Amino acid sequence: MKITYATTFNAQDVHQWSGTPFHMSQNLAAAGHHLEYIGPLKKKLPVGFKLKQVFKKWIAAQRESPRFNRVAAHYYSQQAATLLRERPGDVVLAPQMNPIAFLDCKQPIVLWTDAVYSSLVGFYPAFSKHSHQTILQGNEITHACLSRCHLAIFSSEWAARAAIELYGARREKVKVVPFGANIQSAHNYSEAQSWVKARANQPLKLLFIGKRWEQKGGPLVLEVVQALHKAGEPVELTILGCHPPQKETLPSYIHCLGFISKRTPEGLAKITQLLQESHFLFVPSQGEAYGIVFCEANAYALPCLTTYVGGISTIVKDHINGMTFPLEATAAEYCNYLTSFMRHPDHYTELALSSFHEYETRLNWKSAVQSVTRLMEEM
Repeated sequence: MKITYATTFNAQDVHQWSGTPFHMSQNLAAAGHHLEYIGPLKKKLPVGFKLKQVFKKWIAAQRESPRFNRVAAHYYSQQAATLLRERPGDVVLAPQMNPIAFLDCKQPIVLWTDAVYSSLVGFYPAFSKHSHQTILQGNEITHACLSRCHLAIFSSEWAARAAIELYGARREKVKVVPFGANIQSAHNYSEAQSWVKARANQPLKLLFIGKRWEQKGGPLVLEVVQALHKAGEPVELTILGCHPPQKETLPSYIHCLGFISKRTPEGLAKITQLLQESHFLFVPSQGEAYGIVFCEANAYALPCLTTYVGGISTIVKDHINGMTFPLEATAAEYCNYLTSFMRHPDHYTELALSSFHEYETRLNWKSAVQSVTRLMEEM
């Protein structure tokens, strides 16, 4: 199939959007599809937008977002239409709404993304102060995109429900296909068994990965680890991606490594080591549209301890590849879960290997692309 892949940015740059569009497009090509890239596209905003942006910020404490701007979205779609005439394909596929929201073309349009606008307002801190005009335009862009799409594919049930319930998208064209782990992995079951076996007779090793300490539940992680240590449980925590606030004095059993890039050989080797050696990925997010990091953890037979929020429950299935807790769960509840598992090594081994099975069967890009291919062929 000849796919026109539309993005506002350069989709062949692995640094864009945590590498998701890159891995998506690379695996579409690996599956035998011919890709024609549309993007990066030029941005065009209304006259006086910058002035309005500054006014809203300092006078009204609101954010006027260029990403959710009607003029910008129309201009992106116009460019996409022009380029599409030069590089026609069988289908137009986009991982974001802007380049296709107002796109008129003869080819069927497919959206494959992680959320709709209304479900993000107030869910992420960056969306909490959007101006009234931004909210109106964000909803208009989303509605226009969903109306044009022949298929609206979402990475989670949470996002799919929002498209149907908040925007009236037709159920028959809304589908769920989880994103895969953004890693190059050729691990097999035997390797997974060796990693899990090596964790036996080790202190409980927890791994926190996230750039935003508060949003990813960092304070709760510290509370749980300190409670376990106080109770006499041998425990270690490694913090990756950020630093706790300066006021936190970390004890010797908590190691903070800050940001490590997996795009350098040294960084990738260190992250791989941590994923292989840890017992649980512990990221109790306060808000998460999806959570690629949970897929990546499962690729190393690492179960996930997290919250039942946003799109996480599509990835993490209770007692299969981890456990999700309600946002109001206490540190004691997490402690009880962890200590019960570590006192039953056979149960932990079963959970860890089941986590790897989830990665192998549904939380990888090859499986995801196969599912989307079938949907496009049936379209």
